[in-house]
Amino acid sequence: MVAKAKRIRPTKEQWHELNRLLDDVVKIGHINIRVCDCESCTKLRNYSKSIGLLDKGATDDGRWDKRKLETKHRHEKDAIKVTKLAYQGCKREEIANRIGRSRDYVSKLAVEFDIEIQRK
Repeated sequence: MVAKAKRIRPTKEQWHELNRLLDDVVKIGHINIRVCDCESCTKLRNYSKSIGLLDKGATDDGRWDKRKLETKHRHEKDAIKVTKLAYQGCKREEIANRIGRSRDYVSKLAVEFDIEIQRK
């Protein structure tokens, strides 16, 4: 069994400095950028590592891309089922019950994949 290192909580001053650096990053508009080499983002990343908030490893190991792809495939498979049931004349409630999903999910798929489902 590997001993896990104890997590060190940053002090109040460290949190203030971290928030200041984060504000600098937000001001330049790099909100949704995961990997950036600009000066502000680099300062924030280095400071986060120095106070123990960011692991030493890579921040993006590809698991989010994998999850997004799995979700896309699941939606495509469910859309095929919804299409088949819609052409059989089933309504949203029946389709949701048969595929084991919610009615809102079925409606979302209908809009996303342009599937026409009978009204009540």
